[in-house]
Amino acid sequence: MRISRKTVPTLRPETLRAKAIAAGRLRQNLQITIFALDANLPAAELAEFLQGQLAQLSLDSQVDATGPERVRAALAGRFNNADVLVVVGDDSAEAEPALMDLVQWLLLNGRTTLAENLVYVQLGSRASSSPAPVFERIILPKNFAQQTQQSGRRLPWAASSHESWELANAVLDYATGLSAE
Repeated sequence: MRISRKTVPTLRPETLRAKAIAAGRLRQNLQITIFALDANLPAAELAEFLQGQLAQLSLDSQVDATGPERVRAALAGRFNNADVLVVVGDDSAEAEPALMDLVQWLLLNGRTTLAENLVYVQLGSRASSSPAPVFERIILPKNFAQQTQQSGRRLPWAASSHESWELANAVLDYATGLSAE
């Protein structure tokens, strides 16, 4: 598990490219599972979005979406080969307790590595009174995909100017072992 950063460093295209190259050397095909804590969250859209970003980085990857039923996801094998687990929640009061419940379930069911390689994506705004979680937390607007499509930004040239590249950066940190810092 990675302690969340209070200040996010500026993402640079060359940094993301270097991480993608390192991840490609470590893993022939990076497996990422996106797990939605609620059925109303856009896990499939986020998976497609992240898959597109990793493809722009020329990283061979597979991004699958599942949730919110963790037992069904486990029986379908969604957690078996995942290198990184991205959990999608929102800014509701139920989201972080649901996240912790999922983490406890992962630990109790022998998926410790997956619990340690977890990135939490919160759609919406950060509540000012909520404590920082022990996981890497990425805040994205609820309409993240539409904003990116409308902006016309593409990696690598605009990576430092768009908050949505923080997720790809965090996934690459876990994929390359940089999350242990």
